[in-house]
Amino acid sequence: MARRSFLARARLGLRRCWRAASGWRVYLLAGIMALPDVLDAMPGIDLTPLLPEWLPGAKVATYLAVARLAARAYATKLAALPAREPR
Repeated sequence: MARRSFLARARLGLRRCWRAASGWRVYLLAGIMALPDVLDAMPGIDLTPLLPEWLPGAKVATYLAVARLAARAYATKLAALPAREPR
């Protein structure tokens, strides 16, 4: 039997993971949709006591700010997509 290409194996693996996560997909989607709101609430929380000494708090705050902007842009892009019609 001929060996499948890398792309075909990757698609098959993703399809298996998608089927295995059938019950968790709703929760994953809800988490993704709530991410901008969670990141909006993060500036009010002081994470410095939770971070190790070698990791400066300013660097973490910068990453959170960039993630907040990216998540907000992604969420507005998702809201702009047209709804699928039922089959």
